[in-house]
Amino acid sequence: MKEDHVLRRARCFVLETLYELENSEHDLEAVCERRLCEAADSDVELTTPGTSGFAKGLLRGVWNSRIDSDARIQKAAPKHPVESIAAIDRSVLRLAIWELLADNSAPVGAVVNEAVELARSYGSDSSPGFVNGVLRTIGAEISEQRNKVK
Repeated sequence: MKEDHVLRRARCFVLETLYELENSEHDLEAVCERRLCEAADSDVELTTPGTSGFAKGLLRGVWNSRIDSDARIQKAAPKHPVESIAAIDRSVLRLAIWELLADNSAPVGAVVNEAVELARSYGSDSSPGFVNGVLRTIGAEISEQRNKVK
């Protein structure tokens, strides 16, 4: 159970870092290292090699796959141009999509629920419902693809 809390904090760290990257022209590696140094005072567990490695891998994966993720978001929510979606909601969606695609063992429902919680914590009042709807659509597609592989 304790590990779940550390991973959730790592996801929060990644989400906050993605938000900064979305709203600046800062370098990914520099932002990540600066934010990890800042976190060292308040969240020592986040800066341990295992947790910080998880966070860095997640951050790089999400950032480097954002074009593919955005295409999936656009397909699932055609009435909402990706660039018009709030940056925090877009980052939550990208994070969840990457986790679904990068880890075939991750249950779709668990990833969606975690994303909805992040949207509830960081987004607007409408964010959780929007994130849930988009990810349920994308999750169904990913589940179908996983079942074909089996």
